[in-house]
Amino acid sequence: MNKLLGIALLTGFIVVFGIYGYNKWFAKASGNEISIEKDNAEALDVDIDFGVGNLYIQGNSQEWVSGEFSYNHKRLEPKVTYKKQKDVGHVKIKQGSKTMFGFNKRKLENEWDLQLTNDIPIDLDVDMGVSTSTLNLKGLQLNSLSIDSGVSDSVIDLSGEWKKSFRVDFDLGVGDVTIIIPKQTGIRVNASKGIGRVDLKGFTKQNDGVYVNEAYASADVIIDISLDIGVGDVKFKTAE
Repeated sequence: MNKLLGIALLTGFIVVFGIYGYNKWFAKASGNEISIEKDNAEALDVDIDFGVGNLYIQGNSQEWVSGEFSYNHKRLEPKVTYKKQKDVGHVKIKQGSKTMFGFNKRKLENEWDLQLTNDIPIDLDVDMGVSTSTLNLKGLQLNSLSIDSGVSDSVIDLSGEWKKSFRVDFDLGVGDVTIIIPKQTGIRVNASKGIGRVDLKGFTKQNDGVYVNEAYASADVIIDISLDIGVGDVKFKTAE
């Protein structure tokens, strides 16, 4: 009995230590840098929770995720975790505090510059509060994209050559947003808006609230966009 209990305790210790070690060594956020090293995951689920400041996201990382953080208050320090379940690697990057009380907003500095891998499919979920954001997503292998913004001026670049269709959900509060779309990919936009304005130049109205671009009718690859706007302007711009 004692031997079996000892084996069970040792096994539990190894499992716990393995999880701790995996998060420690494969999801490193030392100082102002992040590096989530490649393993044998076949897809990524990336959740980015950003509160206030400047956010940059692009592809071409040599690891699953890499990048730099710059902030001037300890409470803004991001928390980074990574774990692999079956064949999917789950990445979570979250701002340490979203509470603005006690911050001197005029002196607040917070900037994330993140790179994601182009090598495997990604489900990307970005929550950005009060921010100026540039998301250059061309070259990524997106399975899905979800963006939820509070007060944000953003440029979201979906141009490039996409090999498969995917869905995009935009929930946009206040601010001006430019969405750059590829010319040869079919785009379908289902727009729901409050008092905001949507510029869909070059699109054709299919039915109430639904618009498609010129490439939609004959395209093999479709980006299906659900757009919910509060206050602000959203402009769709076709890449050259």
